[in-house]
Amino acid sequence: MTQITLNSITGLTYPYTVYVCNVYGLNCVLLAVVNTNVPAPVSILLPSPQFDMAPAVGIKIVTSDGCVRFEIVNCTSQDEGQKQFQDLELFDFMDGTPYYFQN
Repeated sequence: MTQITLNSITGLTYPYTVYVCNVYGLNCVLLAVVNTNVPAPVSILLPSPQFDMAPAVGIKIVTSDGCVRFEIVNCTSQDEGQKQFQDLELFDFMDGTPYYFQN
């Protein structure tokens, strides 16, 4: 299962109701109600299978006073698709494909 971590929430008053939606803010699913201030990280599992392969999701946070914050979060790893070079000239991956470093 995929999870998100809320490292901080600023400018909103808790308790927070947290939803995950598609990137258009539709098809929202309730994730959690967080009853504490969030500078301490809070990890929440995303519902499966609806969001397992999503390249991005929308996180909607609603406070008890009706304030809403919506933010799109990319789900792909930052390292995904990036190549690491051993030296500054040539690197052969285990599949035998050579990658040449270019300045």
